[in-house]
Amino acid sequence: MAGLWEFPGGKVEQGERPEDTVIRELREELGIDVTEACLAPLTFASHSYEQFHLLMPLFVCRRWSGRVVPLEEQALAWVKPMRLRDFDMPPADIPLVAQLRDLL
Repeated sequence: MAGLWEFPGGKVEQGERPEDTVIRELREELGIDVTEACLAPLTFASHSYEQFHLLMPLFVCRRWSGRVVPLEEQALAWVKPMRLRDFDMPPADIPLVAQLRDLL
């Protein structure tokens, strides 16, 4: 969804578990290494788009190795929890913001 702010992640590939996907996508998109022990499931989004239904788990990660850098020409921002709603996001991501604000 070009031009919108999204949480890092992507499609689960054949044979992957959601945790494997998050670890792979964080490496591919942000250049960081995460172990499964550093992931904590927080919640999930369930949203119907015109072409498909999205079921997206949201994990919290507080420890990683490496420096966070945008590897896919995307913009990157560190923001305070109360500012998360200042960014245009895909419809499926919007309900997750309240959960993150409450946690952070």
